This record gives sequence, C-alpha cells and structure tokens, in this order.
Amino acid sequence: MSSFTLSESMFFRENRLPIKVLLRDPEIPFSLHSHDFYELVVVVSGKGTHLLANDSRHLQEGMVFFIKPGTAHGYADINNLVLYNVLIGRKAMSGHFSDLSEVSGFQEVFLQNSGEIPLVRMNCHQLAEIIALVSAIKEESEKQDYGNGASAMAYSKLLQLLILVSRFHTSRKGGVFQPDQRLEQVIAFMEQHIDRSLSLEELVAHSNMSASTLNRQFKLSTGWSPVDFHIHRRIAFASTLLLTTNLSIERISEKTGFSDANYFARQFRNHMQMSPRQYKQLWTSPRP
Repeated sequence: MSSFTLSESMFFRENRLPIKVLLRDPEIPFSLHSHDFYELVVVVSGKGTHLLANDSRHLQEGMVFFIKPGTAHGYADINNLVLYNVLIGRKAMSGHFSDLSEVSGFQEVFLQNSGEIPLVRMNCHQLAEIIALVSAIKEESEKQDYGNGASAMAYSKLLQLLILVSRFHTSRKGGVFQPDQRLEQVIAFMEQHIDRSLSLEELVAHSNMSASTLNRQFKLSTGWSPVDFHIHRRIAFASTLLLTTNLSIERISEKTGFSDANYFARQFRNHMQMSPRQYKQLWTSPRP
C-alpha cells in the first residue's frame, strides 16, 4: 500500500522551536503516511486500529507510542477516537539524546531500531498526568511569538514528557506493585466522597491497613499519597464540571469540597499545570 510524506515545513515555523501539539478530537480514518519529523501519540479516549506497513494493532484509552521519521502508519476502524499528536522536529529531539538515553525505558520506547513500535500502557492516573503535561506544552508552544521564555518552557516540558513516558513504561514492566483489593475499596470510598476532603485517619480506618502500609501501597500504585490522590480525583471531577456545566469556578470549588476558591485554584494549577479558567478555555474554545 502506497503512502505519502508530511514534512516539517508544513507544521513548524521558521526559526522557531519545532514542537507542535495537535488535539485530534475526533481522529478520522487516515491512510498510510509518514513524516520527516518525530511524533508522540497519546490516546485520550475511544478506540481504533493503528495501521502499519505490515501490521496493525488495536488502540484504546491510555496507550502512548512514538513514531520515528520515515515510518508509515495510519488509522482505521475509528470509534470516538481522540488523540494528542505531539509533533517534534529533528532539532528538538537531538539536543539531549545522550542524557535521555541514560533514563530507564527511554531507548526501548524512543530509540527502537527493530522496526517495532512499543505501546506504552498507562493507568488512568498516569494518563491524567501525561495529558496535563501535553496540554501545558500546547499552551507554551502556541505563544512562542510573544517571548517570555515560552520556547524554553515548551522544550523543558517536552523533556519532562519523554522522561515520564519512559518511567511509566519501565514501572509497568517491573511489576513492583501487586493489586490489593483493600486499595480498591479505599478508592471507591474516595469516589463516594468526591465532594469533600478526607483525612488520612478516615482513610486508614476504612482500609484496614496501617498508615504506613496505606501510604506505601498508594505510592506504588499511583505515585501519590492517599490524601494527595483524593485531591487529584476531586480536581479531575472539577475538570469535568468545568467542561460540562456553566457553573462558576466558585460554585465548582464548593461542589468539590474546596471551601476557599483561591485554595481550589492553587490546587488545580498544581495538578493540571494551568488555572481553571485556562483549562476551560483550552478545551472549549473553537478549534481551527
């Protein structure tokens, strides 16, 4: 099957940092094509088939993969598939290769030479962290004309993204964490109380674990402490309310258990790398 090639000149501005983030919402069927730049693909939601020259594989939420220049690929059998495409010019990828190659998992995901394209699979919490970082890269890369260190910020966040994907890939393979049904019960309890804060003492009482065991298991499973994880889930709920309702930020703050709107805004920025208003604008503004 023949393919066509997309070039850097179609996406990157001259003399600017060659990074561009495209939100494909929804993705459409796309015949085999290649690029002369790199592309990191994040599957946000939905399902589809990823076509390769001599293969195909099923895609679903939480998958991330990396396409090198010259690799033919495409999409078919689309079912509400939403993707982030992080386009990375050759210049942007070459600067820190020697340092990044020392990161566990980086060579396997980003420097594969066998022709295979590894699928990095993430849980919902890891995916939320990746999406927040990609959104921040998108925001910075789109305001490069205005200076203020936007290019440097976009590049620094790109390096964070590459390292984070590498770490998640390694942790998945390592199998350090063994699922604990007690954790699932605690998380279900958190979801039932998404509208208020929970103390560590409450979570310990509900978990039938000691505080140290609960903290250790949460860290292994999610990378968060139990209390921080619950704050993160409340922020995720707030994000949904921002996109699906016309409630004020103050009212959303109340509905997610943050009695002080300023504290809510600080926590939102800590977890989502942007303010609530910026988040709403990013996802609801008309796209070209």
